[in-house]
Amino acid sequence: MKIRSAGLAMLLASMSVAGCSSAPKPEPVIDPNALPANYRNQIATFLVTMLTDRADFRSSLIAPPVLKPVGDSQHYVVCVQFNGHNQHKDKAVIYLAGAINQYVDAAPGQCADAAYQPFTELAGLAPS
Repeated sequence: MKIRSAGLAMLLASMSVAGCSSAPKPEPVIDPNALPANYRNQIATFLVTMLTDRADFRSSLIAPPVLKPVGDSQHYVVCVQFNGHNQHKDKAVIYLAGAINQYVDAAPGQCADAAYQPFTELAGLAPS
């Protein structure tokens, strides 16, 4: 009986040591400039919580993501334009690793070359 117990103890000890000796798994590499997937719906959902003027929902425009300089690096920037109540506003949505990182006033010229299209996803979410 002692031999069996000793053998079982050695087997368990060797299994636990084997489990500890495995190489650590490498951390996944995250691309800070991953192209934002489904950016139109993602931004529309985000803006529902930010916008208070119903006119901004109806007359908004959006441009596709473009890799642009932001500070010392480059990130995808999506330009959004609002034209409600005769007020023209240019906003920039800055992405980091495929997710919204900042929503700011567009810097002068930052959205000058934007290829705007109607932002129908946001218009469909307008409050009643």
